[in-house]
Amino acid sequence: MENRRAIIISLICFLVSMLLITAYVQVKRAELTSDFGEEVTVVVATRAIPEYGIIRENMLEEITVFKKFRQPQTVTSMTEIAGKAAFVPIYPGEQITLTKLVTQDGRPVLARQVAKNTRAITIPVTVRNAVSKLIRPGNRVDIMTVVNYDPGDNNMVFEAKTMVQNALVLATGKNLQNEVPTRVNRDVMNFLETKFEDRKDFGGARTDILPNGRPADDYNSLTLQLSPEDAERVLFVATKYGDSRLFFTLRNSGDQAADPVETTLLAEVLGPESDFGLSQRKPPEPPAPRPPKFFDSVGGSAIGVD
Repeated sequence: MENRRAIIISLICFLVSMLLITAYVQVKRAELTSDFGEEVTVVVATRAIPEYGIIRENMLEEITVFKKFRQPQTVTSMTEIAGKAAFVPIYPGEQITLTKLVTQDGRPVLARQVAKNTRAITIPVTVRNAVSKLIRPGNRVDIMTVVNYDPGDNNMVFEAKTMVQNALVLATGKNLQNEVPTRVNRDVMNFLETKFEDRKDFGGARTDILPNGRPADDYNSLTLQLSPEDAERVLFVATKYGDSRLFFTLRNSGDQAADPVETTLLAEVLGPESDFGLSQRKPPEPPAPRPPKFFDSVGGSAIGVD
């Protein structure tokens, strides 16, 4: 009998304590809600997501926070962003906002890659002047020009000049730097062929014709990051002498020094004994006239006579 009474008293105390705790929690929640707003759902990262990394659902988690702790443009559902790419690195526990995602169907935005106080400029290129079109986004190049002009007296001058050094290649054609890879490999095709072996449209599928994230070699233009002054100089030469007078030399990615390079003249390349060098030599000055020995008076003027 005494044990039953003790049990009943314990249960009553437990219920009273639970009621008190619940009331206390509700009071504190009401205080927090009045200060920080209602609780809302946000999506946070559960692991580190690298720059331009594809976001998967197993990298995300939905949690509740007070409204004032919710960042602007924060995603509220994992299904909204699953499969998209991160524009910047995202760290564990960080809220996922729309401003941290790649837009334009998985392509990075070019304007955000152009450094401040610089300009992006696009120049047509060919195999001849663009290192056989082996330049890739993110490479660094020097811009050279070869021009000829007539300074006067029909003396043509040929010069080769390095105009710009260490220019960053932002894009080749429409392939941008840091573009999200989309390569479809043979393992994926093997899985699809096994999964849909009865489908005739998968028979003999070729991966070499599928879209991939590797920059293509058939581009016809380079987009470079230049200072406003260098952009003006390049455009001047391209307009005055033509795009074919511009040449792009590829640099090692670790070599970013910009040392002065002297202008090269055609006479220096061929040498003074070449036909061109000889043709540029000026004829010797004629000898000075000798003074006259006598002077005759003609019409009141003195005329020299040898």
